[in-house]
Amino acid sequence: MTRWGLPFALLALACAPAAPGGTADKVTLCRSEADCLAACDTERPAACYALLFLYSRGEAAPDSAKKGHAQLEAGCEAKNATGCHLLGAALLEGLGIERRRSAAAAAFVRACELGRDADCALAGELLRNGRAGPPDFTRARALLGRGCQRGNGASCTELGNMARHGEGEAKNAARAAQLYQQGCDHGDPVGCGLLGTLLGGDEGLPADPTRAASAFEKACEGGVAIACTSLGVMLARTDTQKGATLLERGCSGGQPAACAYLATLLYEGSGVARNVPRAVELLEQTCDKNLLESCTLLGTILASGKGVPRDEVRAARAYDRGCSGGDQLACSGLGALLLIGGGLPKDEARGAALLSRACESGRADACGVLGAHHHASGQDARAKPLLERACSGGQSSSCELLKNLSGATP
Repeated sequence: MTRWGLPFALLALACAPAAPGGTADKVTLCRSEADCLAACDTERPAACYALLFLYSRGEAAPDSAKKGHAQLEAGCEAKNATGCHLLGAALLEGLGIERRRSAAAAAFVRACELGRDADCALAGELLRNGRAGPPDFTRARALLGRGCQRGNGASCTELGNMARHGEGEAKNAARAAQLYQQGCDHGDPVGCGLLGTLLGGDEGLPADPTRAASAFEKACEGGVAIACTSLGVMLARTDTQKGATLLERGCSGGQPAACAYLATLLYEGSGVARNVPRAVELLEQTCDKNLLESCTLLGTILASGKGVPRDEVRAARAYDRGCSGGDQLACSGLGALLLIGGGLPKDEARGAALLSRACESGRADACGVLGAHHHASGQDARAKPLLERACSGGQSSSCELLKNLSGATP
């Protein structure tokens, strides 16, 4: 998980935007280019950073940006930790100056050395991810270790990532969990979320649902949308209403998986009020983001007309997206629509081909639909083996149809 973010705009014309990770000092020193020019010096680096910000928006002259950059460098050289931090932020994002990530990392390292614990995490992440040149796991571990020892949760979390992924050391999920716990205890919601993931038992550690749920809850409360999704999915099995509320938060936080899972609950009415129109709305959004299962369920709902008006054209479009991505259930649904025609052009050849492919992949329903089609066309010899496969796969309607074939034994 990355914790970088672009600097935010100033409120009104205040000139102290937040730097990556929201770590900039929250001060307001100036309200215009002239005010910022007057305030910018080695002791007031926020005003110098603001000049670069204003220049990037076309609201300050090039010479003002040059002064801002020069004073940030001078402030950092004079051991002003905030100056080093803001210099690193500007260099990382190319804010009013040329983007130079290696120089940004050096500035963050200096800020870390001068006591800004959060910058230990910023520098360590740049170095471990190779965003400032070739990955340097040794330096990254040293910086992150310093930040973690001083109580910076993000540094502990990044150390956990290194242990988890075996960066400069053997993979060690147990050690990663310990470090994520430290990060979480020191207030880093990302660490809480990652701890919850490990406690799910997917990476060799014993599953601990209670601790995992607690960790996800802390991460969710801290604004980690994917943790709201994970906790929502966990709780949907035991407390559907609370699970749905958390999935709504995850969905609102930009997590397509949360929207898709919530849509399923709303469509089925499982522990929550059934709301098919809302489910369709969410499925359309997540299908557009290439969640194949969403496309398939959307097609199924629209083709059936249960809870919303039947719409074969939209259903076929949704099925087509799912089928193109390899979902054989979607191929089966699309094939059936093309055989029938209905509200879209009939295409028996393509429909049969799609159903045949889905049948061969193990979709008993596809075998049954194609078998029924051949039977209706008077091609019982072709229908029988398909219906037998469908019947063996649990399709009761295919078993009944087999009984009607001359000489067939279900």
